[in-house]
Amino acid sequence: MTIVLDGTQIDLDRAQTALDDSRWLWTCEHTESGEPLMQRIDRHGDGALPLSVVYRDHGPLAPDAVRTPAALYRQALEAAS
Repeated sequence: MTIVLDGTQIDLDRAQTALDDSRWLWTCEHTESGEPLMQRIDRHGDGALPLSVVYRDHGPLAPDAVRTPAALYRQALEAAS
């Protein structure tokens, strides 16, 4: 699921890292007003917060890097030869 917050598109299906290096993951639940609930997944995690609170208190979010699988590299190399 993708949401736009303050003009920034956030992919909730991926783990996110905030400006303060805290890591967050969507719980697949929403507040009563429909806002996504985020769970902190680093060692300081303790309960879910609304996405806007995470954004306000911890800074903008960026998706965690996704590693490219070896099979995709192999496919690209085979296609180039």
